[in-house]
Amino acid sequence: MIRLGICDDDREHRKQIYEMASRAVFKYDETEFVYFENGEEVVSAIETGDFLCDLLFLDIHMPGKDGLETARYIRENQVDVDIIFITVSVEHVFDGYTYQAFSYLLKPLDHLRLSDEIGRYITQRNSCSQCLHVTINGRKEQIFLDKVYYFTAEGRKVRIVQKGDDRLSFYAKLADVEQMLADYDFIRCHQSYLVNRKYIQSHSRTELVVAGETIPISRKYIDSVRDVMNERKGGSLHE
Repeated sequence: MIRLGICDDDREHRKQIYEMASRAVFKYDETEFVYFENGEEVVSAIETGDFLCDLLFLDIHMPGKDGLETARYIRENQVDVDIIFITVSVEHVFDGYTYQAFSYLLKPLDHLRLSDEIGRYITQRNSCSQCLHVTINGRKEQIFLDKVYYFTAEGRKVRIVQKGDDRLSFYAKLADVEQMLADYDFIRCHQSYLVNRKYIQSHSRTELVVAGETIPISRKYIDSVRDVMNERKGGSLHE
Protein backbone atom coordinates (compact mmCIF):
# COMPACT_ATOMS: atom_id res chain seq x y z
CA MET A 1 0.00 0.00 0.00
CA ILE A 2 1.30 3.44 -1.00
CA ARG A 3 -0.32 6.48 0.58
CA LEU A 4 -0.20 9.55 -1.68
CA GLY A 5 -1.08 13.01 -0.41
CA ILE A 6 -2.14 15.85 -2.71
CA CYS A 7 -1.93 19.40 -1.36
CA ASP A 8 -3.19 22.09 -3.74
CA ASP A 9 -5.60 24.96 -3.13
CA ASP A 10 -7.18 24.47 -6.57
CA ARG A 11 -9.81 21.71 -6.70
CA GLU A 12 -9.32 21.08 -10.43
CA HIS A 13 -5.57 20.74 -9.96
CA ARG A 14 -6.10 18.22 -7.14
CA LYS A 15 -8.39 16.25 -9.43
CA GLN A 16 -5.85 16.37 -12.28
CA ILE A 17 -3.00 15.17 -10.05
CA TYR A 18 -5.21 12.36 -8.74
CA GLU A 19 -6.18 11.20 -12.22
CA MET A 20 -2.59 11.22 -13.49
CA ALA A 21 -1.09 9.68 -10.35
CA SER A 22 -3.73 6.96 -10.02
CA ARG A 23 -3.09 5.80 -13.59
CA ALA A 24 0.67 5.90 -13.08
CA VAL A 25 0.72 4.00 -9.81
CA PHE A 26 -1.94 1.41 -10.72
CA LYS A 27 0.55 -1.11 -12.11
CA TYR A 28 2.78 -0.94 -9.05
CA ASP A 29 0.72 -1.22 -5.89
CA GLU A 30 -2.55 -0.49 -4.13
CA THR A 31 -2.88 3.20 -3.42
CA GLU A 32 -4.69 5.40 -0.94
CA PHE A 33 -5.10 9.12 -1.65
CA VAL A 34 -5.42 11.88 0.93
CA TYR A 35 -6.30 15.46 -0.03
CA PHE A 36 -5.32 18.80 1.53
CA GLU A 37 -6.54 22.20 0.38
CA ASN A 38 -3.65 24.12 1.94
CA GLY A 39 -0.55 23.85 4.08
CA GLU A 40 -2.49 24.45 7.28
CA GLU A 41 -4.39 21.20 6.73
CA VAL A 42 -1.11 19.29 6.30
CA VAL A 43 0.28 20.77 9.51
CA SER A 44 -2.95 20.02 11.38
CA ALA A 45 -2.88 16.38 10.24
CA ILE A 46 0.73 16.07 11.41
CA GLU A 47 -0.03 17.62 14.80
CA THR A 48 -2.98 15.28 15.39
CA GLY A 49 -1.06 12.19 14.26
CA ASP A 50 -3.31 11.67 11.23
CA PHE A 51 -0.67 12.33 8.56
CA LEU A 52 0.29 8.94 7.12
CA CYS A 53 1.45 9.81 3.59
CA ASP A 54 4.44 8.13 1.98
CA LEU A 55 4.63 10.68 -0.86
CA LEU A 56 3.19 14.22 -0.88
CA PHE A 57 2.48 16.24 -4.03
CA LEU A 58 2.86 19.76 -2.67
CA ASP A 59 1.89 22.92 -4.54
CA ILE A 60 4.27 25.79 -3.78
CA HIS A 61 2.04 28.80 -4.48
CA MET A 62 -0.91 28.66 -2.07
CA PRO A 63 -2.55 31.34 0.10
CA GLY A 64 -1.74 31.24 3.79
CA LYS A 65 0.97 28.66 4.53
CA ASP A 66 2.51 28.03 1.13
CA GLY A 67 4.31 24.90 -0.03
CA LEU A 68 7.76 26.03 1.07
CA GLU A 69 6.58 26.92 4.58
CA THR A 70 4.80 23.57 4.76
CA ALA A 71 7.92 21.71 3.60
CA ARG A 72 9.99 23.60 6.17
CA TYR A 73 7.59 22.51 8.92
CA ILE A 74 7.71 18.91 7.68
CA ARG A 75 11.52 18.79 7.73
CA GLU A 76 11.92 20.69 11.01
CA ASN A 77 9.56 18.19 12.66
CA GLN A 78 11.30 15.26 11.00
CA VAL A 79 8.17 13.87 9.35
CA ASP A 80 9.07 10.85 7.23
CA VAL A 81 7.49 11.70 3.87
CA ASP A 82 8.87 12.25 0.38
CA ILE A 83 7.85 15.46 -1.35
CA ILE A 84 7.26 16.26 -5.00
CA PHE A 85 6.91 20.03 -5.42
CA ILE A 86 4.43 21.25 -8.03
CA THR A 87 4.59 24.86 -9.21
CA VAL A 88 4.09 27.21 -12.14
CA SER A 89 7.71 28.40 -12.43
CA VAL A 90 11.31 27.28 -11.98
CA GLU A 91 12.19 30.10 -9.55
CA HIS A 92 12.04 27.79 -6.52
CA VAL A 93 13.80 24.80 -8.04
CA PHE A 94 16.77 25.08 -5.67
CA ASP A 95 14.40 25.03 -2.69
CA GLY A 96 13.81 21.44 -3.68
CA TYR A 97 17.33 20.67 -2.49
CA THR A 98 16.88 22.70 0.70
CA TYR A 99 13.83 20.69 1.69
CA GLN A 100 15.10 17.40 0.28
CA ALA A 101 12.33 17.10 -2.29
CA PHE A 102 12.20 13.92 -4.33
CA SER A 103 11.29 15.87 -7.46
CA TYR A 104 10.01 19.16 -8.85
CA LEU A 105 7.22 19.28 -11.46
CA LEU A 106 5.97 22.26 -13.44
CA LYS A 107 2.38 23.16 -14.26
CA PRO A 108 0.73 22.43 -16.57
CA LEU A 109 1.55 18.89 -15.58
CA ASP A 110 2.85 16.48 -18.16
CA HIS A 111 1.43 12.99 -17.63
CA LEU A 112 4.51 11.21 -18.94
CA ARG A 113 6.85 13.21 -16.67
CA LEU A 114 4.67 12.62 -13.61
CA SER A 115 4.40 8.93 -14.46
CA ASP A 116 8.19 8.67 -14.81
CA GLU A 117 8.74 10.32 -11.43
CA ILE A 118 6.29 8.00 -9.71
CA GLY A 119 7.98 5.02 -11.34
CA ARG A 120 11.37 6.28 -10.16
CA TYR A 121 10.02 6.80 -6.64
CA ILE A 122 8.53 3.32 -6.42
CA THR A 123 11.68 1.72 -7.87
CA GLN A 124 13.80 3.38 -5.19
CA ARG A 125 11.25 2.49 -2.52
CA ASN A 126 11.21 -1.17 -3.55
CA SER A 127 14.98 -1.43 -3.94
CA CYS A 128 15.27 -0.43 -0.32
CA SER A 129 12.54 -2.67 1.06
CA GLN A 130 15.04 -3.85 3.67
CA CYS A 131 15.64 -0.29 4.83
CA LEU A 132 14.20 1.89 7.53
CA HIS A 133 13.81 5.52 6.48
CA VAL A 134 14.51 7.95 9.32
CA THR A 135 15.39 11.60 9.71
CA ILE A 136 18.69 12.32 11.48
CA ASN A 137 19.84 15.89 12.08
CA GLY A 138 17.32 17.16 9.55
CA ARG A 139 18.36 14.78 6.77
CA LYS A 140 16.54 11.70 5.55
CA GLU A 141 18.66 8.58 5.93
CA GLN A 142 18.29 4.94 4.91
CA ILE A 143 19.15 2.41 7.61
CA PHE A 144 19.95 -1.03 6.21
CA LEU A 145 18.19 -3.46 8.52
CA ASP A 146 20.57 -6.36 7.88
CA LYS A 147 23.34 -4.28 9.50
CA VAL A 148 21.38 -3.35 12.63
CA TYR A 149 22.17 -5.26 15.83
CA TYR A 150 19.45 -3.63 17.88
CA PHE A 151 17.43 -0.49 18.55
CA THR A 152 17.30 0.96 22.05
CA ALA A 153 15.12 3.70 23.54
CA GLU A 154 16.90 6.72 25.02
CA GLY A 155 14.42 9.32 26.21
CA ARG A 156 12.59 10.78 23.22
CA LYS A 157 15.03 9.17 20.80
CA VAL A 158 15.77 5.69 19.50
CA ARG A 159 19.43 4.77 19.12
CA ILE A 160 20.58 2.42 16.34
CA VAL A 161 23.45 0.06 17.14
CA GLN A 162 24.82 -1.55 13.98
CA LYS A 163 27.86 -2.97 12.23
CA GLY A 164 30.83 -0.63 12.23
CA ASP A 165 29.70 0.79 15.57
CA ASP A 166 28.04 3.65 13.69
CA ARG A 167 25.63 4.66 16.45
CA LEU A 168 22.89 6.99 15.26
CA SER A 169 19.81 8.39 16.96
CA PHE A 170 16.48 9.68 15.69
CA TYR A 171 13.30 10.98 17.31
CA ALA A 172 10.74 8.19 17.64
CA LYS A 173 9.04 5.83 20.05
CA LEU A 174 10.44 2.30 20.16
CA ALA A 175 6.88 0.94 19.98
CA ASP A 176 6.42 2.72 16.64
CA VAL A 177 9.68 1.28 15.31
CA GLU A 178 8.57 -2.17 16.46
CA GLN A 179 5.31 -1.76 14.55
CA MET A 180 7.11 -0.61 11.38
CA LEU A 181 9.37 -3.67 11.55
CA ALA A 182 6.61 -6.16 12.34
CA ASP A 183 7.27 -8.04 9.09
CA TYR A 184 11.03 -8.20 9.64
CA ASP A 185 13.24 -10.36 11.83
CA PHE A 186 13.23 -8.18 14.94
CA ILE A 187 12.05 -9.12 18.40
CA ARG A 188 11.08 -6.96 21.38
CA CYS A 189 12.70 -8.33 24.52
CA HIS A 190 12.49 -5.34 26.83
CA GLN A 191 10.78 -1.97 27.12
CA SER A 192 14.00 -0.40 25.87
CA TYR A 193 15.30 -2.96 23.35
CA LEU A 194 14.29 -4.25 19.92
CA VAL A 195 16.87 -6.74 18.64
CA ASN A 196 17.71 -8.32 15.30
CA ARG A 197 17.24 -12.08 15.69
CA LYS A 198 20.02 -12.90 13.23
CA TYR A 199 22.61 -11.44 15.64
CA ILE A 200 21.45 -13.32 18.75
CA GLN A 201 24.43 -15.48 19.75
CA SER A 202 23.08 -17.05 22.91
CA HIS A 203 20.23 -16.67 25.36
CA SER A 204 18.97 -17.50 28.81
CA ARG A 205 15.70 -16.78 30.55
CA THR A 206 16.81 -13.30 31.52
CA GLU A 207 19.33 -12.26 28.86
CA LEU A 208 20.19 -12.28 25.19
CA VAL A 209 23.72 -11.92 23.87
CA VAL A 210 23.50 -9.84 20.69
CA ALA A 211 26.70 -9.19 18.71
CA GLY A 212 28.71 -9.59 21.88
CA GLU A 213 26.51 -7.35 24.05
CA THR A 214 24.26 -8.54 26.83
CA ILE A 215 20.65 -7.39 26.43
CA PRO A 216 18.14 -7.92 29.27
CA ILE A 217 14.82 -9.72 28.84
CA SER A 218 12.10 -8.16 30.96
CA ARG A 219 9.39 -10.25 32.60
CA LYS A 220 6.75 -8.81 30.26
CA TYR A 221 8.50 -10.29 27.19
CA ILE A 222 9.78 -13.64 28.55
CA ASP A 223 6.99 -15.70 26.99
CA SER A 224 7.11 -14.02 23.57
CA VAL A 225 10.91 -14.25 23.43
CA ARG A 226 10.78 -17.91 24.41
CA ASP A 227 8.27 -18.63 21.63
CA VAL A 228 10.42 -16.86 19.04
CA MET A 229 13.58 -18.60 20.14
CA ASN A 230 11.83 -21.97 20.10
CA GLU A 231 10.89 -21.28 16.48
CA ARG A 232 14.38 -20.11 15.62
CA LYS A 233 16.36 -23.27 16.24
CA GLY A 234 13.99 -25.64 17.85
CA GLY A 235 15.63 -24.65 21.11
CA SER A 236 14.29 -23.00 24.23
CA LEU A 237 15.28 -20.42 26.75
CA HIS A 238 17.22 -22.02 29.56
CA GLU A 239 15.35 -22.04 32.85
